[in-house]
Amino acid sequence: MSNPKHFVITVGDYRDYRGRFFSLRTPFHRPLNRALHRIGAAWEADIKCWILLYNKENWRNLQTLAAEFGTLEVLTRRPLSTKIQRAHNAATLEYLEAYQQMLYARGYAQNTINSYINLISPLLTALDPTRPKDYTLAQINSYRATNLFRMANSTQRQFVGALKLLLSLNNNPLNPTTLVRPRPLKHKPKVLAIEQVLKMIAGTLNLKHRLIISMLYSCGLRRGEIIHLKCSDLNLERSIVHIRDAKWDKDRLLPLPQSLLPLLKEYLHFYRPKTFLFEGQKTPQYSSTSIANIVKRSAKRAGIHQRVTPHMLRHSYATHLLEKGVDLRHIQELLGHSKIDTTTIYTHVAKNSTLRIESPLDTAVRDQLASRNNLGEGASGTSTEIQLDK
Repeated sequence: MSNPKHFVITVGDYRDYRGRFFSLRTPFHRPLNRALHRIGAAWEADIKCWILLYNKENWRNLQTLAAEFGTLEVLTRRPLSTKIQRAHNAATLEYLEAYQQMLYARGYAQNTINSYINLISPLLTALDPTRPKDYTLAQINSYRATNLFRMANSTQRQFVGALKLLLSLNNNPLNPTTLVRPRPLKHKPKVLAIEQVLKMIAGTLNLKHRLIISMLYSCGLRRGEIIHLKCSDLNLERSIVHIRDAKWDKDRLLPLPQSLLPLLKEYLHFYRPKTFLFEGQKTPQYSSTSIANIVKRSAKRAGIHQRVTPHMLRHSYATHLLEKGVDLRHIQELLGHSKIDTTTIYTHVAKNSTLRIESPLDTAVRDQLASRNNLGEGASGTSTEIQLDK
């Protein structure tokens, strides 16, 4: 029996005094973990991933295992950019290259590696000639106060995570608990009304742009997911779209709305995309900026005065499902959230509990109008009516 879930196993290259290993980064799944253990993989707590001795037999076993549970994604190490290399001397560049190699060995996603490198690179330059092994808490706090205080809360939190890895790699004696992350900001998601979404779709005349907005909302897609969506990921006969290698390397299946199928078929007939569903004029894929601009212009045409982003359509999708009574666990699966806590943020904006409690003013006015209808226009007490229409 085939496994119903699809997992992406990220394969890196890890080396230490014991030899060379495959580093395997996977989501937690007991059957998959047992299968890895059976082929000889061991959990390495220091780098928080599985390691498997590097040889041809283990590679074949790994491919057989992946065929049962999902797919393998082999990380190919990219060189540091020319701009970053020029910003460093020989000593700091050596530290940065070792740091990058460690991130690849742990199987981090390429986008995460790029972000961590961009955060750590200026730190190494600023604190040079001090070695990362000798960084003090005073030096780190001074750098954060000078260079990071204006950055977004999420960026500052990510910097602390990247810094802990750097200090651990270089055996710095600093206690990681002293590197305090800023408290996360708890913003409630911004949501559009369904009428506003319909106005955006109706007011978008370009066929490709209308389909992009429709899919962002009706499937709750992230911007990166719609950019990487391929024609082969669509199953029009079963009305299913397959989202592959999404955030946290997760795959998921989503239902294609029946109301979207005519628009989708018309788009495929006229544009005839080859590989990716949405292709640029000069590039094989649409750019992230283009998607954002499409949504922004459509919102402006629909008379929406607030700033609208592609992710707001995803928030609206989740909130409207919750208001319709869809179970929170189902919404979690549709959105591809790893934790239910991430999905519960929509309970704060959905009109299904406290937001549906009637104001005592509305109750009083309704009762007064009912009393007036029963007693007639000349009944006593009408002189104190609250007339909200004036």
